[in-house]
Amino acid sequence: MMVLSPSENVKEIVKSHKLESVKIIGNYESMHSIAHISIAHMVRQKNFITEPQISLLEKKLKALPPITLTIDGFDHFSHGNDFKTIYARIRSTPGTVKWFKELKKPLYMKQYLVPHITIARNIPIDAFNVLWPHFKNAGWVETFEVAKLTVLHRETFASFAPWELYRELPFERQTPFEETKARPNAVDLRKKIGGANQQISLF
Repeated sequence: MMVLSPSENVKEIVKSHKLESVKIIGNYESMHSIAHISIAHMVRQKNFITEPQISLLEKKLKALPPITLTIDGFDHFSHGNDFKTIYARIRSTPGTVKWFKELKKPLYMKQYLVPHITIARNIPIDAFNVLWPHFKNAGWVETFEVAKLTVLHRETFASFAPWELYRELPFERQTPFEETKARPNAVDLRKKIGGANQQISLF
């Protein structure tokens, strides 16, 4: 599993939110998970197959710069009519949209990604209706930097096997991405050179 890890402070705050949630609705599926932003799950593979893929990915990810993300309140996903997930929302900006788009390329990800940190995953609608009012208007704004992609692994056939650290792949680009600028058309070029009536040669 590939994740982005937030700061230790964010992890502690998420942990406290989970503990408070347990007091309100009782035990639930993700109550013990450490705060993270899920990126991708790899299919089950043997280590000698996985290792070259991870090494190649590491080289590609070095071309990405570290990114500063901001938690901005809470939101929720619906899973049909019977279950919902409450999460800490990551503020979306043109810069974060471009960064995550670039992150997905070497992972060959085409699916839509909503970066978030789960608080209560896949809880029944009755539990959600009780818990959500505690988060709906809660103002939590927290900024943190992510400088690496964390790769976790676990035993496939071991029941309840915990996720363990496998590799950390750093983002090493020293400069941020530049904003993409529209390419000027011929009319714009004529105006820039000296007026719309002036003839120019493009070839």
